[in-house]
Amino acid sequence: MKKSEFKSSIKNEILDILQEADAEDIKAQQDLNKELELSKSHADELGDALSEEGNDSDKSQDDGYVQHKYDDSVIDKYNIPVEPTAVFEKDNDDEDVEPTAAQLKKEPLSKIGYKLADTQKEMKQVVKKWSAAEGSEKEKLYDRLRTLNNIKKELESLLENKK
Repeated sequence: MKKSEFKSSIKNEILDILQEADAEDIKAQQDLNKELELSKSHADELGDALSEEGNDSDKSQDDGYVQHKYDDSVIDKYNIPVEPTAVFEKDNDDEDVEPTAAQLKKEPLSKIGYKLADTQKEMKQVVKKWSAAEGSEKEKLYDRLRTLNNIKKELESLLENKK
């Protein structure tokens, strides 16, 4: 079957379906619409009658929830500033200073291993930042990678010496 024949057959089938709706079907649909409108008008009248009676059931009904009414005087009474309990120190660059070889020689093998792992982890993070950075930021990150690499080599040598 050609495409044009297929289109025409579908068109004819749709027209046949639409023409099958006879006067009885149309009359039944109109009666149904009138019945729905009548039901809607009765529901509206009933709703209006209930609201005119002044039904206070919604006010006196206990639904288990407490309605809070906040008064500004109560809020002001208890709105006392609280001193912070945690004291945060300013960030210093002292934390970035890595320990020297002499300091690390005193430490046990496991701590050196943890520091080596932390250094490698930081190196991975810096490499990710370095690949996305541009300009002077890239230079700074490259310098940081050099220092981290020196620290890593020093930690590895300490691990080898302690084993």
